[in-house]
Amino acid sequence: MKFYRYDIVEYAEHDIDGELIAPTYPNPKIELRVYELKKETPCGYWICLESGYSWKKWISKTSKKRFAYPTKKEAMINLIKRTETRLRILNRQVDLCKSVLYKVRNEKVFIN
Repeated sequence: MKFYRYDIVEYAEHDIDGELIAPTYPNPKIELRVYELKKETPCGYWICLESGYSWKKWISKTSKKRFAYPTKKEAMINLIKRTETRLRILNRQVDLCKSVLYKVRNEKVFIN
């Protein structure tokens, strides 16, 4: 049995001198990670990377949010939900930062 998880990754670029730098523009890649069933328990599964590393992770059979899913479709739906949640959190943080800057600049808030 296989389990799937999609992740968003962004790889560094090389600058003129050959040093690794953050990309000059967003260039995300969606990568599919495939996990193998290592052991099944009454409540869940122990999975590991397909390449056979000693790393393993337990996932529940019944939870709504899981690390990996038995179908690619479920894994893609999970990626969408994780990305929407991340975006909602980041938008809230941006709004908070803008509000603080507005107050500091326009309301003459000073530290005593």
